[in-house]
Amino acid sequence: MANGSYKRRTFLKLMSTGFGAGFISLPQFANAFTTPSGSNHSNFTLDRPEWLLHEDGTFDIFAGSIRLTNCRPTINGQSIFIKNTFMGDSPKGKRIIYEVAEGFVMIDLRTHSNNISIGAEISGMKNAPFWFNPLGEGYLTGADRFFKQGLGTGGQSGIFDIRKSSMKTESIYPMEEAWSYDSFMMTGLIAENGETLSIGAYEQSDFIQRSTIFNRPRRKGLNDSRFGNESVFFESGFFTENIPLKDESVKMPDLYIYAGNQPYGTMQNLAWSISEQNQARRDTNTNYFWTSFQDYRTSFSFKYLLDQLKILDDANPAIPLQSVHVGPGYCIPGDWLDPFDTWPKAFENVAKEIARRLYRAGIYVAPFVVHEKSKIFRNHSRWLLKDLDDNPVEVGVDQDGKLFALDVSNEDVKNHIARVFRSFQKMGFTYFELDYLESGLRDSSEVQHSKKGKTSVQIFRAMMDIIREAVGPGSFITANKAPYAPLIGYVDAMRIEKDQSWNWDEQSTEKILQESYNSQYFNNIFWQNDPDVVFLRDYRSGFTDDEQKSLAYWVGFTGGAIGISDNFKTMESEKLQIWRFLEPNKRPQSASLPFWGANIKNKVAVRRLKNEKGWAVLILNDSGKPVTETYLIHQLIEQKEAWVFVWEPGFSLGLGKGTRLTVTLGSHETKLYYLSDKKENPGLNLTIAGKEYSSE
Repeated sequence: MANGSYKRRTFLKLMSTGFGAGFISLPQFANAFTTPSGSNHSNFTLDRPEWLLHEDGTFDIFAGSIRLTNCRPTINGQSIFIKNTFMGDSPKGKRIIYEVAEGFVMIDLRTHSNNISIGAEISGMKNAPFWFNPLGEGYLTGADRFFKQGLGTGGQSGIFDIRKSSMKTESIYPMEEAWSYDSFMMTGLIAENGETLSIGAYEQSDFIQRSTIFNRPRRKGLNDSRFGNESVFFESGFFTENIPLKDESVKMPDLYIYAGNQPYGTMQNLAWSISEQNQARRDTNTNYFWTSFQDYRTSFSFKYLLDQLKILDDANPAIPLQSVHVGPGYCIPGDWLDPFDTWPKAFENVAKEIARRLYRAGIYVAPFVVHEKSKIFRNHSRWLLKDLDDNPVEVGVDQDGKLFALDVSNEDVKNHIARVFRSFQKMGFTYFELDYLESGLRDSSEVQHSKKGKTSVQIFRAMMDIIREAVGPGSFITANKAPYAPLIGYVDAMRIEKDQSWNWDEQSTEKILQESYNSQYFNNIFWQNDPDVVFLRDYRSGFTDDEQKSLAYWVGFTGGAIGISDNFKTMESEKLQIWRFLEPNKRPQSASLPFWGANIKNKVAVRRLKNEKGWAVLILNDSGKPVTETYLIHQLIEQKEAWVFVWEPGFSLGLGKGTRLTVTLGSHETKLYYLSDKKENPGLNLTIAGKEYSSE
């Protein structure tokens, strides 16, 4: 499969940079280098947390060095005013009943085989609170970092230091340095030694789950010149949206708390439990696709589609693809079944042209929004979602005008959306990109839903039930601009960030890499993570060759969906070889991140290549400066030493056998290594996923 000139150029480049900027450290030189403290996944263990109940009705949660003390329920951000407290036994634990002015709050503290949970029920109230935290005002000690998960596409997700207040520098304006950070679905509290508490709810069908970590700094002395004490608190609960309560009571989902000796494994174990509870769609094949949008934007037409299909027809060897996707621009948003004149009125011909070539036919739909120039907007004003001032809810703009949200609780809207998807499914489309899904998740206390008494999550998931039934269980759905938790079990892939830019920049490329890295713990557990398309073209692109290669390798290596929007006819042979090199296994397989949560500069990912009985290691420098780092072999592959090879498409170069790997990378550069316990190079026809090329 390898191109001869490509091999020669690769070899010369590797030689000129010191064997691919890699150095193998032999055992006798092991003390000559400083290595990062990684999270050796072979040593991961779960350690069940414990709770302690106090006579005043407060409780503590602790595991290892991390403690949450004096926890109590809070309603709408305030501690509940307790008239009486009753405590007793409950199944698997203890029960606390708080009598409050409005009714009763019941908390169940339970112990399970490898975790603990907090159950809660509110009764005697006509309306639910806006927010309810079964775990409120917990005084946090023993953690110096936290992991926050963003609500959905775009994050912001990652591991952050718990900041300490610094000396006041401004005398004119108070600088208390108070802060508060929200996290959704799953949250981690991390100690200096890596011990981690992860908190989240299994059930995602009724409420948005949110945790918050915040501080309360104090100052002393004239002009606030000296530090007082500074406390950090944690709370976790649910957005209940002030909905009316049937029978004046509501049972909340249980909050589950896991403990482990490493953040990655602890978060991933909780993610697996959430996945099982919500029947996540993990059985679909890896999405390896071509899409129109990042090349043609909204100017794509049926003629251009046929041109691209002809290019694929004529390619020899065949270009491996699973799906061909028609992006936005075929209609006015909202009028999905009324295509522009550049497309056939019999739109099923579009799906037929794609499907007859044995590709999955894909179509773009933003089901919960309409454009102000659409027929739906003009003719069905009652379908529009209104705010409390009776104004239509605006959710975005494009080059032609504004986009507005539909009221997805409206029965006519439900029927309309169901008809759209049934029509596309009947035409032969089996791959759907659903955009602007956040527009269907609107706080019921802030908008006028037609159907009262439901939370935004309940309304949203009822609509997703309709869409999934309309497209059928075998269709593939990618969600974009979407909330994460309510979509587990409905979608097969999830866009984790906004669209990739045409050049490497902080607002798109770097954020995509960060979200990809920080969301890898649930990749192929909730769905396939989709970091947007790779760029291998030499037109409408400001990426350097190294930057294109780095992004392509990262997307292909991490194990999620892999897409491209380039014109294959104009693609250089070396770039086309990279695309072929990205071909995934049929069954999704995720890379692991051995240094997730560790203090290293590069991004390091590892995959087990079972058929080859070896490992692939990808190291990416996404910073603006050169980086040199050394890694222990056993931190990467759970063996003390290995044979190491620099690996490129159809080419590899042996570096020897050793216990450490030192890598120097330029800005935005990446290196791929093949590690084995045998002195055998990777196969020439091996893709980055460890499978053989599908055709020659």
